[in-house]
Amino acid sequence: MCLVLLALGSRPDLPLIVAANRDEFHARPSAALHRWPGSTCLVAGRDLEAGGTWLGVDARGRFATVTNISETPAGGAFRSRGELVPGFLEGERDARTYAGTIDGDAYRAFNLLLWDGNVLLYHSNRFPARELGAGVHAVANGSLNEARFKVQRSRAGLEALLAGNKGFPEARLFDLLADCCLPEPPEERVVAGLSAAEAAALAAPFIVGERYGTRASTVVRVDAQTVTVAERRFAPGGAAAGSDRMVFGRG
Repeated sequence: MCLVLLALGSRPDLPLIVAANRDEFHARPSAALHRWPGSTCLVAGRDLEAGGTWLGVDARGRFATVTNISETPAGGAFRSRGELVPGFLEGERDARTYAGTIDGDAYRAFNLLLWDGNVLLYHSNRFPARELGAGVHAVANGSLNEARFKVQRSRAGLEALLAGNKGFPEARLFDLLADCCLPEPPEERVVAGLSAAEAAALAAPFIVGERYGTRASTVVRVDAQTVTVAERRFAPGGAAAGSDRMVFGRG
């Protein structure tokens, strides 16, 4: 149950801002943000169970992220959705061309966002693909910009933040991602592997739990010359568990 916020074209010199939460079972092993060994340009965390990643950037200023879509899992063998991000960032294809190579039937339900430096593309095997225009967009585990509490609340928060601050509000973006507010009345959800109370907690932008919760918050800035990516990690109960920040020139 993840959350991705994107601001496209907020300023002429700042084409892309991303603020995202990765939610996962705390027991699932993961590596922190790093430059992947053997890769010339990929910077991302890594899921050590399946080998892919949920979000990454490259030295060219390209970006990709994937979220699961909430639905009853289908039986059968499927490829890991986490391979879709490095598949784009370690290749040479533009966003439209790469999306056209994806066999949607080979994966369980996903939302994929691809930025090639010119086009920000939303691609999914459940919803229609579309090129995103300038403005603020948000996706969690349903459709793009869906009318779910965490999506609409966080999207409005980013719009207000960008309207009120001419600089790059990295710290305030992390504050936005740390929002633990829940809707009233609560959203009723049934999620495999989670109790009713744990499922209700998924409605918050930042999820605090002992078994399942927000594992990492990431902020990405792509400007004309540099890429900045910052990650804050969390342990069970929302306890801080480390951070990293990398800045590199666009090559």
